Amino acid sequence: MNKKIKKNISVLIIGFLVLIFVFNQNLFRKLYNIINIDYENRISNVSGFCSDDSIGYLLSLKKKFSFKFNPQVINYEDSVPDSNWAIYDTNLKNNFDYKILLNYPSELYIKFTPAENYFYSKNTSKYAAGLSGIIFDLKVENIKFDSEIIIYRKNYGSKKKEIIYKKLFNEIIYNNQLIKIDFNTKKINNIYKPIMLEIHNLDKNKIQNINNIKIILKNEFDLKNFKIIDSYQNCYYIK
Repeated sequence: MNKKIKKNISVLIIGFLVLIFVFNQNLFRKLYNIINIDYENRISNVSGFCSDDSIGYLLSLKKKFSFKFNPQVINYEDSVPDSNWAIYDTNLKNNFDYKILLNYPSELYIKFTPAENYFYSKNTSKYAAGLSGIIFDLKVENIKFDSEIIIYRKNYGSKKKEIIYKKLFNEIIYNNQLIKIDFNTKKINNIYKPIMLEIHNLDKNKIQNINNIKIILKNEFDLKNFKIIDSYQNCYYIK
């Protein structure tokens, strides 16, 4: 191989390395992070410490308490996969008296917005134990009700309604007034099937004055009923 060819190959190699450097300016930073930042911090940066998957919080609990059993992991965030894998040990038995709550909400609710002749909910629930209240967001000061409210879901392609809750309201409903309800049910829990709400025998003009309806839910894992062993922001380790 003559000197000219060797020189051209060297130029190509140098050029290739320069291109790699240009298109990946964070290369050295990434290498530094891999070497100097421990596994827990790296995975927390990706999955969140106490948000989304909350893997960082789970790993910190595992390190802090050296689990001799598998606690129950409950993530209130619908859009993420099961976080249990981060600490689950197949060699240990389950002890669900101990629970880890991730992304615990300050208030559990489902909001219904108007859709033709009914109200439709875009959000769902997994860990509700029932209904505790209802709030009407109105365009006017109040509406006189003498109507039955029905909350239900339907299977796709089916006309049959699975009734979750129904009640006759015969009263004046004020804007953003909390109307207390005490109704226990877990039928409201389903992240795959949307929930609908209908108001029977209410004048169409009155229905048009409703911006949305919020159903306040009872939390299946109400912190008042448990001992808090550890917490960080809205993540809890309880018994």
